Amino acid sequence: MLLYLSRFCHLFFPMLNPLRDFVQKHANAEKLLAVRRFAEGLAQDFWKNGSENPFKRGGVSGVQQSAPRSVAPAAPAAASSSVRTGPEWHAAPGELSEKMWGKGFVTPGDEAVTDMLIAPLNLAKEMSVLDLSAGLGGRMRLITEKFGVAVTGLEPDPQIAARGMEMSIMAGKGKHDAIAAYDPANFSVAHSYDCIIARETFYRVADKPAFFKALADAAKAQSQIAFTDYILNPEDRTKPAVKAWMSYEKDASPFSLMEMAESWAKVGFNLTAHDDQTEFYRKEIFAGLKRLAQFLASGVYPDAVTKQALQRRTALWTHRMTAIEQGMKFFRFHGLKKP
Repeated sequence: MLLYLSRFCHLFFPMLNPLRDFVQKHANAEKLLAVRRFAEGLAQDFWKNGSENPFKRGGVSGVQQSAPRSVAPAAPAAASSSVRTGPEWHAAPGELSEKMWGKGFVTPGDEAVTDMLIAPLNLAKEMSVLDLSAGLGGRMRLITEKFGVAVTGLEPDPQIAARGMEMSIMAGKGKHDAIAAYDPANFSVAHSYDCIIARETFYRVADKPAFFKALADAAKAQSQIAFTDYILNPEDRTKPAVKAWMSYEKDASPFSLMEMAESWAKVGFNLTAHDDQTEFYRKEIFAGLKRLAQFLASGVYPDAVTKQALQRRTALWTHRMTAIEQGMKFFRFHGLKKP
């Protein structure tokens, strides 16, 4: 899958492929040739409207095509042909992520990670939950369906927040799963909460101590917090791929494990659990990128704006993946507010 991803990126976006050096160093030559033929056909069909679509031919030896069970694959479009028909596809806010992770979800393995987050919370119907990374609301609506809990959703991207709210209303959950945009640099809420959850949020907040203090003020006595985040320990900060990722994703400034625990302790939270889920996360990223490629190979024709978004999205995830190869970690945390 790593070989497939690299060649896919190289052919689609030749200037945006930080995985190339890693693949050239570690690739198996026989598999590399198979993946190259696979990606060349995909690139021709997508960019040039050709007829050499590997998926139509039943795939290429050496490339696994089954989707993981933890995330439902996005529904494919109509089969492509050598003659272009229909309008160009303009991706709605968050839709590229949905093609990777499933309807209503914008982060890797969201349904499985949701289970990880809520497992220690012992949610009950009368509890209040604040989601700081609501996205399109898929996680929120899942929690409401399972536990009857009303979830307040906040999302940093205004366009994704607006579309997520529309999806909650269409699902009949506009009251219990409301989503609004917010700025983490100017965070304030009118209510207090029993539980706070977040996905990959804190690593890109500039003033983490101030944000954590604001969250602690919004948390009830003995409340809980559950979140996932990128972790970067001091010995890995100067590695080339890590520096390249932080240069590309300019807001990224992950804490180390020690910094995370100490910063939450200062605002009255004891982090009672932290689990390294990096390997799971890595597999979900590869699966999502492959799922996106399968969708693109099925006959859709992105417009110019969507192609640019695809370039940015692919570059972002390849930078994150190479940073993971050189030491960045993905952790799940659970904490309790001290009495």
